[in-house]
Amino acid sequence: MLESVPIKSIIQIINAMAAIGLVAILWKYRGRLTVRFLIALELCAAVWSISYAGEFVTNNLQHKIFWSQLSYLGIAFIPVYFFFFTTSFSQKSKLINVKYLTLSYIIPIATLVMVFTNGSHHFIWEKITYTVETNIIHYQYGWWFWIFYSYTLILIASGLYNLFSSVGSFTSYYKSQIVILFTGSSIPIIANILYVSKFNPFPGFDWTTISFVITGVFITFGIYKYQIFELVPLAKKKLIDTMGDGVIVVNEKGLVEDLNPASLKILGVNKKKSINTPIQNVLKEHAQLVQSLNATEEKTLELATGKNGHTLYYQVRISPIINRNRIVSGKLIVINDVTTIREAEIKLKHSNQQLIREIKKNEKLIEDLDSFAHTVAHDLKNTLGSIYSSTEVITESIEDGNKELTKEIAELIREMSQKTVQVTNEMLKMATAGHHDVEKVPVNMELILAESMKQLDDIIKQYNATIELPSVWNSSLGYAPWLEEVWINYISNAIKYGGNPPVIKIGSEKLTRNKVKYWIRDNGNGILPQDQEKLFKKHTRLNPEKAVGYGLGLSIVKRIIEKLDGTVGIESTGIAGEGTEFYFILPTR
Repeated sequence: MLESVPIKSIIQIINAMAAIGLVAILWKYRGRLTVRFLIALELCAAVWSISYAGEFVTNNLQHKIFWSQLSYLGIAFIPVYFFFFTTSFSQKSKLINVKYLTLSYIIPIATLVMVFTNGSHHFIWEKITYTVETNIIHYQYGWWFWIFYSYTLILIASGLYNLFSSVGSFTSYYKSQIVILFTGSSIPIIANILYVSKFNPFPGFDWTTISFVITGVFITFGIYKYQIFELVPLAKKKLIDTMGDGVIVVNEKGLVEDLNPASLKILGVNKKKSINTPIQNVLKEHAQLVQSLNATEEKTLELATGKNGHTLYYQVRISPIINRNRIVSGKLIVINDVTTIREAEIKLKHSNQQLIREIKKNEKLIEDLDSFAHTVAHDLKNTLGSIYSSTEVITESIEDGNKELTKEIAELIREMSQKTVQVTNEMLKMATAGHHDVEKVPVNMELILAESMKQLDDIIKQYNATIELPSVWNSSLGYAPWLEEVWINYISNAIKYGGNPPVIKIGSEKLTRNKVKYWIRDNGNGILPQDQEKLFKKHTRLNPEKAVGYGLGLSIVKRIIEKLDGTVGIESTGIAGEGTEFYFILPTR
């Protein structure tokens, strides 16, 4: 029976099977609008091919005309579906709606009506002739056919323009998709023009349906070679173009295939100079990122860049792109701006460090006060006990009228009370210097020293001390009330531990552009190096027999100067007569 079937019918049946096979391949992608239009187009081509095959099977003219009429069920709608297929692929979504779809069906439906009623008006075919020898019918077309044919050419030309105009929007990878679709779509058009225009090597035989087989081969090749329809390129392009995160696509050769505006802004590169350029050249200022591109697995790292004096932080994720064959075909680089998060972390870390410093400072203060409390508790107990006992003695002496004893006991109470007040003051000074923050401003050190010496007037006269002052003072930043306490401690120590009589020199000198050193030298026996490190520590008294206080003076000095962003120190050879120099250094700005 197969021998009785004309070869032309067999060819058309093969065409139909090829179109249906392509529909089967495309069916898995039917969720995409672009693919649905292509499936409809191939189904129309299958209807056309089957009808054309039926036309060649029969030798009856009326039957041939009937099959020719049926073929228009496919022919009439192919240009419509082709146009909307290319429009959807090019993401011109504004043209794809119910209104435009409805309008596009008007001429095809009108053509179908005229095809099946041609016998009464001959608008499609004015004359039909049949050649028995070739089993082919020939048409002389009517005026409506040329309207439909013009409409077909306009839609197909518009579809080809959609594909052609999209080339400039895509990278080389996606351009390959466009070229394949453009080439495959052009073949049926050329074949149909040859048929209608009579420039046909086989007169009466329409090559258009066969050309759809070739088109199907092109598109199938594109599906497996370039993953057409896995991701519509322009849809992907529009998506990443609007993202705030940077996106870079690198192919298997290490060349940049695509990068969005956000990545251009982050990296500060030019798109035209980056496309088809080795990724190492694009990221040459980010060596760490370039090294991470060699990783075979997904990798995340942090990138920091400076802009207008402000540091920006980015999290970079490098992921391999795996193709259908489970082979790495490139890299996807996604750059997220995490500046806000990192700045918050830095602030939190800074706050934690500040809190830790405050805790340590408070712990040290508590330790100092606790240690000092244990040191002076016994003395305070004895002093207060003596005061309490003295009140009983003074009461008895008053009753006995012994004024001399009463006066002597009152003087003793005064001295013991003064001693208690001194201890209390030292404890308050230590607590104040440890807790309070003050504004550091330029100070007049000459006036501050004068106020300190007023408070030490009695001890200066008592020891017959000589104090030499500088003619010029260097200015620095500080807090006057605290600096008075520093000078009081330094001068009183110089008087107590200096020579006999004490000779004290005070001065200042500029160390650097923003630091000033203030010093005081005595003429005492000096302090041995092994003892120097003990000074400035709480309740330290190297010569208890000379000391009046409880060893907090230099500890308070150190705490005050450090709160003023300065440092304290001592210089002494420990040789008798060469004395000791105590100093403190303050910033000038």
